[in-house]
Amino acid sequence: MDEKRMEETGICGTGMQRWGSNESRCMVKSRCMTESRLWFGPAGRQRRTAAGFAVFLVLMWVCTLVSKTIYASGLPQVQAAAAEKKKIEHTVESDGIIRQGSDRAVHTLAGLRVEQISVRVGDTVEKGDLLFVLDTEDLADVIEQKELEAAKMEYQISDLQKNRRLAEEEKRRQEERAEEDLETAADAAGRGISRADTAWQEADRKLQSHLEDGVPVTSQEGRESAYREYEEWVQMGKDLEATVSGNQARKEEKEAALAALQESGSAEEIAKAQEELEKVREELRSVQAEYETYSSHPMQEPDFSAEDTAKKAWEAEKHSLEGSVREAGYGKEDALLAGEAGVRDAERNQEDAQKEPQADSTLEISRMELKKLKREIEKYMAIYEAGGRIVSEVSGTVTKIHVVAGERTADGAAVVCADHEVPYQFETLLGKEQKKYVNSGDAVTLKTAQGNAELKVDYIEEDGSGSYRAVIYLPEGEGELGMSGTMRRSDVSESFSCCIPINALHSESPGNRYYVYVLGQRDGILGKEYYAQLRYVEVLDQNELYAALAEGSLSGEEQVITGCDKEIANGAAVRYEEF
Repeated sequence: MDEKRMEETGICGTGMQRWGSNESRCMVKSRCMTESRLWFGPAGRQRRTAAGFAVFLVLMWVCTLVSKTIYASGLPQVQAAAAEKKKIEHTVESDGIIRQGSDRAVHTLAGLRVEQISVRVGDTVEKGDLLFVLDTEDLADVIEQKELEAAKMEYQISDLQKNRRLAEEEKRRQEERAEEDLETAADAAGRGISRADTAWQEADRKLQSHLEDGVPVTSQEGRESAYREYEEWVQMGKDLEATVSGNQARKEEKEAALAALQESGSAEEIAKAQEELEKVREELRSVQAEYETYSSHPMQEPDFSAEDTAKKAWEAEKHSLEGSVREAGYGKEDALLAGEAGVRDAERNQEDAQKEPQADSTLEISRMELKKLKREIEKYMAIYEAGGRIVSEVSGTVTKIHVVAGERTADGAAVVCADHEVPYQFETLLGKEQKKYVNSGDAVTLKTAQGNAELKVDYIEEDGSGSYRAVIYLPEGEGELGMSGTMRRSDVSESFSCCIPINALHSESPGNRYYVYVLGQRDGILGKEYYAQLRYVEVLDQNELYAALAEGSLSGEEQVITGCDKEIANGAAVRYEEF
C-alpha cells in the first residue's frame, strides 16, 4: 500500500480510520509513514519473522490439541477401581415346596376287580373313611380258586410225605447191606493176604537154606596162585632141560678137545683138559639128577571146571529160588492190593449208602406255600365279609391312587396318603456352588405364605444329577402340603485385604485361570497415556459383587479396570477419566 493510498483512505498498519479534517489526516499520514518504515524496513523483517514463528507455534499447539482429542476419542473409555479390604458375603436362596413328612400306603390283595373308587387325589380322609370298593362276586370266585389250589397242595404234601418215608427205609436198607459187604470184603482180604504171606515165607525159607548150603569154590586168588605155581613148575622144567642140553654140549666139546690134545698135546695140557672134562661131567650128572627128580614129581595143570559146573548149578538153583521168592512177594502185594481194593470199594459203598441224600425242600416249601395260601384265603375272606370295602388306616391327604374302577388291583400300594400325624418337611434343590455354603445343621430362614421362620437344615443328599436335595423338618402344625417357599442363608467369610469388583475379574475357559486388567501409564506419541495390562491372579473367594484375590496380587496404588465401552486387549491404550 503506497503513501498516497494510505493518505486518501486514512488507513495505516494499526487500523482504519476516517478523519474529517486535513489536520487529522496529516497526523495520521505522518504516523503511518513512520510505522511503515519501522515495519517494512530491516528491523521490520525480523519482527515479521518472529511474529510468523509465533503464529506457527500457536497453530502447531492447536493442531496437537485437535489430533490428541481425535486420537483420545477413538480409544476405549474405561472405569477403574483400587482394591479394598472386605468380607465376602455369600447369600444362597433356593425355592422349594412343602411335602409330606411320611407317606402311608393302603394295600390290598393283587388281582381283585375294583368296583368303585370313593376318593380323589388331594382329598382329606380320616381313619376308617371309605377309599374304594372291590367286586364281591369276583372276590368269591377268587376265594373258590384259592381253596381249590389249597386242596391240591394238601394232596401233594401227602404224596411227598409218603415218598420221603419210603426213601428213608430204602436208605436204611442200603446202609445195612453196605455194612455187611464191608465185613465180608475185610475177611476175604485178610485170608488172601495170609495165604500169600505163607507162600512167600516158604519160598524165602528154601532160598535161605540153599544159600546156607552153598558149594566149595576156590577163590580167585587161590586160582591165580595155582596157575602161577604150575607155570613156575613148567618154566623150571624148561630151564633144567636147557641146562642139561648146555652141559651135554660142553661135555662133548671138552671130549673133542681132549682127544685132540692126546694126539699132539703135552701131558700138562692133557691133564688140564681131563680135569675140565671131569668137572663138566660132574655138573652134567648133577643137573641130570635134578631133572630126574623134577620129572619124578610131575604137577598137574589146575582144572576148576568141576567147581565152575557145580557153582553154575548152585547159581541156577539160587536164581530159581529167588524167582519163587519174588513171585511170592508179588503175590503177597497183589493180595494186599486186591484186599485193599475190595475193602475200599466196600467202604465207598458204605459211604454212599450213609451219604446224606440230596437236599430236597419240596415238602417244606409246599407246607409253607400251603400256609401262605391259607393266610391269603383268610385275607380274601376278611375282605369278602367286609363287603369288599377298603378303608383308610390313617388321617391324611390322598396323594396317589393306583387303582382304576373296572380293572384289577396290582401288586403294591393301592392308595398313598400323606400322614397328618407326622410334621411336614420343606424340600429344595441346591446347585454345586450353593452347596459349598449350606450344610446339615446350618441355620436358615424359610419364607412361605405363612411368614418367615428361623429353622435349620436337617438333611442333605446328592440326587445323582449333580444337584443336592436339602430337607428342613417343619414344626408340628406348620405349613401346608404343596405350599411353595424360599430357603435363604447368608455366610460371611473372613476379611480379605485385596478385594476387587466382580466386573474386573475375567477367566479363561481352558484351565479356568483368572486374570484382571491393571490400569497402567506410559509415554505415548502424544505424551502420557493409559493402557491395559493383563495379569493372572489367584482367586480366594468371590460372590456376585466382589472377588477376593491372593495377598500381593495388586499393590496399593494399582487400579483394575472394572468396565469398558469397547473390547480391550493386553497392552492396548485406553482412555481413563477420574471422577
